[in-house]
Amino acid sequence: MKRILRTLGLATAIVLLGAFCSLAEEMPVVTDEPLTAEEAAEAEKERMRSAQQMLIDLNMLDGAADGAYGPRTAQAIRLFQSRNGLVENGELNDATYEALCRKAETAGAARQVQQRLIDLGYLRGTADGIFGERSQTALKLFQALAGLPVTGEADDATRQALFAKDARAVPSRLSGGDKGDAVVALQERLRQFGFLTGKADGTYGRATAAAVKRFQQHLLAQDVKAELGIEATGEATSATQALLFDPEYSSYIADIAVDETSDEVQRVERRLNQLGYMDREPDDTFDDYAARSAAAFRAAAGLPEGDGVDKATLDALFADDAPQAETFVPHEIHKGDTGLAVKAVEDALLRGGVIVALPGGRYNDALVTGIDRLHTYLAESRIAAYQQSAGLFEDAETLSVEAQEFLTVEWLTIPNILTDEATILRVQRRLHTLFYLSKDYVDGLEGERTVEALKDFQAENGLTVTGTTNVATRALLFSDEAARKPLPYRVDVSIDDQRVYVYELGENGEYEQTQTFICSTGLGNSTPRGVYLDGFPVNRWHHFSKFDCWAQYSYVIEGDIMFHSVLYSKDDPETLRESSYYALGQKASHGCVRLKVSDARWLFTHCKKGTTAIVIY
Repeated sequence: MKRILRTLGLATAIVLLGAFCSLAEEMPVVTDEPLTAEEAAEAEKERMRSAQQMLIDLNMLDGAADGAYGPRTAQAIRLFQSRNGLVENGELNDATYEALCRKAETAGAARQVQQRLIDLGYLRGTADGIFGERSQTALKLFQALAGLPVTGEADDATRQALFAKDARAVPSRLSGGDKGDAVVALQERLRQFGFLTGKADGTYGRATAAAVKRFQQHLLAQDVKAELGIEATGEATSATQALLFDPEYSSYIADIAVDETSDEVQRVERRLNQLGYMDREPDDTFDDYAARSAAAFRAAAGLPEGDGVDKATLDALFADDAPQAETFVPHEIHKGDTGLAVKAVEDALLRGGVIVALPGGRYNDALVTGIDRLHTYLAESRIAAYQQSAGLFEDAETLSVEAQEFLTVEWLTIPNILTDEATILRVQRRLHTLFYLSKDYVDGLEGERTVEALKDFQAENGLTVTGTTNVATRALLFSDEAARKPLPYRVDVSIDDQRVYVYELGENGEYEQTQTFICSTGLGNSTPRGVYLDGFPVNRWHHFSKFDCWAQYSYVIEGDIMFHSVLYSKDDPETLRESSYYALGQKASHGCVRLKVSDARWLFTHCKKGTTAIVIY
């Protein structure tokens, strides 16, 4: 032994002995060359230093391992002895030292597992070697996602999976105030599963926190144990996100029956609505319309027919590859309704020249007026089939499924000669929404401007230019294939988005989006929806005497409705009313469309009179 110590060096040998101290009892005792007193003291000091380091690693001793046996070291040894069933005398005897070696070896393995769990996102903090509740919870989550028995113990199979190159990582936790792509991905996944109803805007606000909490409550209702780290807090922990994004996750709790009322019903209806099958505001009752919508989804997904929603239907409904509806399931609509069915009616009436208001999906007074107009037209038609169908539209505030289906077929025809005022109006309205005729000339009179607009339409659509509505002209005019007049610019104002989208006519004859401007439209419904063809720039500085304010680069849309910059107290850039600037992105004006100065200047400079179609929807 003496020769070994002198060959390796005393300190190195002691360390090696410490590493294999559990084998100390099996090592032969060499007595022929005893250590000197100095060597024995040094060996004992190294042994003490080794024990101190192990106690430090086990969080039982503070400071440095100096090999000196003092009160703090004795107290730490006594603490270790008390926790491990040893005689509590504070002395570093062989039994204590060997127990320390075994415990240190276990802690080292624990630190390895902890560090790997930290690296993969399952655990936060530092690897301290103490495999407590938090570490066990993290390991259980890893085991659950890896398809291993959930024990919280790092057995051989768990270690092999944990340290594999393709071991699954989990996202970092997200909470209130966070922003970015990770939040967008979380929100989109929550929307997919019906827990979030708003847009994925990339900001972790109250709505997102509430949606996360609903998902966590759903997990607990599914008996996903809290031992995996799931609590209904609204904070998107790594465990919460790992389960939400797990491709094998099933949100099924129980079958849903017709006429059932529950939160699960509302979640299913949100998804049916999102995929385009259901065209009503989701509620918590699985009524006949919801059942028909679910049946349409099952057919599209290739699932067997059935009532209600079973596990196979629910899993397919919330899957990443759930089929989108080709069209919504029809239903009766009434004044005050919104949605796809209302928009389809608007589209049909717009295409037929019955209305000029752009589809907004709102069954309002304007649509009621259009339906009344259609009823009159059909009732007074010389075509018997149309006269018989007029009754479908007698009540302009309610449309049956049959009435809606009637509007989806080719029902619109007009005489060859423009002699009937109602017919001329339909032609003019259609020409107006296709950008060929100004709104001022939608008057029911067969005038020169109408004839010229018809000629322009015929020329642009490859028809014989006659200026009259022959069979070919009316067939194309009232179809989806009718080509709009190719003006150099098209400026779309989305009231819902509070954005202005600018399209420029490209060399291939198609519009390409080139600009997006943030804006403020009018409060309430003060910004009129429609198509405007006569816009033109007005003033570099414009004074609004009624409101005693100024704006830059005013551009008339129609009447006193304009594009213009944010507001000023005087015709001086230094007098900016900051509130008008910070209001951009939300309704704030009295009807005009407010823009940043640079954006207002762009429209003012480029969009001369007669070059631009302005579409407000």
